[in-house]
Amino acid sequence: MTGPSNREESGLVREDRIAFGEAKRDGRGMKHTLRTMLLGLAALLVLIVCGFAGVIAFSAPQAPPVLAAGDSVPGMAAWNFAAIPKPQRVTARDGAPLVYRLYPGQVDRAVVLVHGSTGSGLEMDKVARALQAEGATVYAIALRGHGGSGTRNGDVSYIGQLDDDLADLVKTVGLDKPGVRRTLMGFSAGGGFVLRTASGRNAALFDNYIAVSPYLGSDSPTNRPGTGGWTSVATPRIVALSLLSQAGLPWFQDLAVVHFATNAQADDNRTPVYSFRLLASLNIGRHWREALAHIRPPTQIVVGANDELFLADRFAPLMKEIDPRIGVTVLPGHGHLGMIGDTDAATSLATIWKTSAGS
Repeated sequence: MTGPSNREESGLVREDRIAFGEAKRDGRGMKHTLRTMLLGLAALLVLIVCGFAGVIAFSAPQAPPVLAAGDSVPGMAAWNFAAIPKPQRVTARDGAPLVYRLYPGQVDRAVVLVHGSTGSGLEMDKVARALQAEGATVYAIALRGHGGSGTRNGDVSYIGQLDDDLADLVKTVGLDKPGVRRTLMGFSAGGGFVLRTASGRNAALFDNYIAVSPYLGSDSPTNRPGTGGWTSVATPRIVALSLLSQAGLPWFQDLAVVHFATNAQADDNRTPVYSFRLLASLNIGRHWREALAHIRPPTQIVVGANDELFLADRFAPLMKEIDPRIGVTVLPGHGHLGMIGDTDAATSLATIWKTSAGS
């Protein structure tokens, strides 16, 4: 057989060289395209991170106009504050103080009473006295971040710390002893905390629960728009921090996300601004419907018919839909703060407690 001629070999070599050169150029082109894509993705990621950081940094809640319906307990200015029990303290598991006011009564009938947003327990005096008159020993507590409890006004150290504090208080003051019938009662945001407790890991701490004018969730049909003007909420910041939290990154959770409609300054009696982690520790959570549906202990909701922050007539239909075992009572003639400031409303709450607690 005869092999290829020199001319044919030269042509093959040239073709190989051309093909190699084209492949080399194609390789460089692919590398360039890949590098361009990676740079584009990196730039996009930087933009996303910067935008995310910008939302967290600059989406702060603004102080809304003062709302008397949420800020001023009717008649409180005329109270005899010298007669209100002095604050007492127990120590939480992290060494921080937890403050409460004690109203002694029957040792086997205890009520832990939780204040509303911005409060301290001081404003729960009328309700505490009405419960005491019906035989209850009442612990009017100040949640961490309020009233001298904890170490920072308007903040906790981690999401869920209020749940731990409640368990610490129950154990430290001896409410876990056999034979003590325990009720958790709370007002407004404290009412939401009551429902959080009844539906959560601490449900067995108490025998029954009473939520007075409770906040359920941001999308609850019981809310008036803007909670009746009581809150200014940094929604973009909340969304961004929630996404970080879901990713297991508890960053920047000390930042403020809610400013209430009060001109009160942060002190041992008032807490005008809440951090993300305090708000998340106080509320039932995004899945509040599912949480309420799983409540097992006897639970009551009580609300004033003239509530300025919530729509009183929406609670009963909502509970019928979610969990008919949760009873709803509407007290005629009372606004939001009237539920803790009016003597007859406080008396009605004490009567409801006496019935529900089996006293």
